[in-house]
Amino acid sequence: MVARDAYVATVRQRLVADGCAVTDERLGAAPVVVGYRSQVRLLARIHVFTVVAKMDRVQERDLRTFVDDVVRLGLDRKGQWRGVQSGVLVLPVLVTEAADPAATALTRQAYRLNLAGFGVMAQPAVVDVRAGRVWTFRGTRIWGYAYNSLIKKKYQTYLPEPSAEAS
Repeated sequence: MVARDAYVATVRQRLVADGCAVTDERLGAAPVVVGYRSQVRLLARIHVFTVVAKMDRVQERDLRTFVDDVVRLGLDRKGQWRGVQSGVLVLPVLVTEAADPAATALTRQAYRLNLAGFGVMAQPAVVDVRAGRVWTFRGTRIWGYAYNSLIKKKYQTYLPEPSAEAS
């Protein structure tokens, strides 16, 4: 089993290697690692925020609250002029040793934002280091179809399976 701290350190290294500006911050009471990168995709500038936090146990309500907090962080920093030519993509990641089945089920579907609206997309992930699994949506989303490959590529780049990290 990979320790949560070691896994977060690996994600940090991968964010830096991908050209992200990486900072240690607080989101509410929790310390988080924030990776930010802006890139052009389909003639639009996409502001990508990857926010990683450790949690002892992830429940569905914890995941939803974390996603909302990360969306607010992205909107506060880069969301003022979002629209046709600018968007915000947030990738909230919770690293844990125990994930509730309802929380992992929520990550395995295309996440729907209730508070942000147009030009904002979120797709959470839960990494259970004890189970050696990364749970996130791996299908094709209808709404936001153009960004499917970007989300998948970012998660593939940033989040190795914990079981692979142990070897």
